Amino acid sequence: MIETNHLAICTWKVLNSESIPEGTAFFISENLLLTSLHVVENFADQTFYIENRENAKFKVTVKDSCKINDLAILITEEFNSENIVILCDEDPLISTEWSSFGFPATVDGSKVGSKIAGTIFNKIDIEHTHDIVLETNGIALLKEFRGFSGSGVLNCNQYVTAVLRYKDVNHLCSVSIKKAKDFLILNNVAIKNDELGDFTNYVSAAFDYTSDPFKGLGQAQAKAVAKKTSPQNIAVGLGGKLMVPERSGTLQQIIGYLKSQTAINQELWRAWLEFLTYVQFLKGEYSNVNAICISLPKTEVSKLIPGVETPITQDINLTLQFYFTEEKVYFDIAKEYILEKSFAGTLQNNQCHIFHSHNTMFGLNVISPEDKKKIVFNIAGPPDAGLNIAESIYCGILSFTELSRKVTSSQSLEDITDNLTKIFTDAIS
Repeated sequence: MIETNHLAICTWKVLNSESIPEGTAFFISENLLLTSLHVVENFADQTFYIENRENAKFKVTVKDSCKINDLAILITEEFNSENIVILCDEDPLISTEWSSFGFPATVDGSKVGSKIAGTIFNKIDIEHTHDIVLETNGIALLKEFRGFSGSGVLNCNQYVTAVLRYKDVNHLCSVSIKKAKDFLILNNVAIKNDELGDFTNYVSAAFDYTSDPFKGLGQAQAKAVAKKTSPQNIAVGLGGKLMVPERSGTLQQIIGYLKSQTAINQELWRAWLEFLTYVQFLKGEYSNVNAICISLPKTEVSKLIPGVETPITQDINLTLQFYFTEEKVYFDIAKEYILEKSFAGTLQNNQCHIFHSHNTMFGLNVISPEDKKKIVFNIAGPPDAGLNIAESIYCGILSFTELSRKVTSSQSLEDITDNLTKIFTDAIS
């Protein structure tokens, strides 16, 4: 269940002009609060009060309101809050968990507040005041729950993604921050972008474990990648192949699962950003996530062909495929997946397969050329095809950990490109 401790500190009761509780509001900046318009509409032109669980009271007025989204922004000049929530314009996903904290109109609820939790039941795509219908997992909604109107709806990352409103008989509803974004931005309210919307949220974490000069060079290129593509583009392009073994279910279900697994989700997109940054360093192509390609200039291809002693150099176009897994054993998942690709007829020359996992020990032990031959030999052809020469299949296998370890010690842009070229050339040798 999603914790609401911080949200509770940021959340206050809204009292009407007669000091009677009407609903809930929460701080979104030092002196601004967000609530539902219907909570304050009967006294919106007056000065009224907010009150916290310690019975502290401060005067507030309505700074701005939006009938389309049933929202109101309150302002106080008597108090600066040190505790504020972070708003996020996350695209709501059906069945994902949420939690909220507010002041229902009950004896205890109006004094100390109450937590409520559930899942997203439905999304409303037609023009409507609220766009999310919430399910409360067996909790009977009574009229006293109207006091929850104006409460923040938390996602698993502790971001408020919607404002709760009690308007329907059978369900609680909410207005998503995504739907109300224009109104909030108009009032200079800070909003965090959806984690899938762009890579900006991951740039600061990219290469944070490295040192300069590589760190500075890496993060600069990561910003360039963030302008060209996004996690959303990658997720849509890969679908169930976003992870290996391939996950079943719709893309929304897969994304919902990832968002519920914070550590996995963070590592997945950080690694993707760093991986594409390596491609960016080599001026590769990644507009199509299923056809990421780099060029290895002046590669001595004669070393890749058994029996050829005369040096032959030429440029090689190498296709890169990045796989993220929850598995713990690098060799096992690499072997399993390469075999599957072979049997499916999708394994080709001049491909390099990079594997990564959120598990810290994954990929620390490299797959040696001899290890690769054990895998490649098995995939050289169907069982009745006779003897095949394993070395003739230029198939690279790397762990992302190995790739990063070998390049992040680079001291200049030239070092980075040279080292990356060598790493990928060695991988297919």
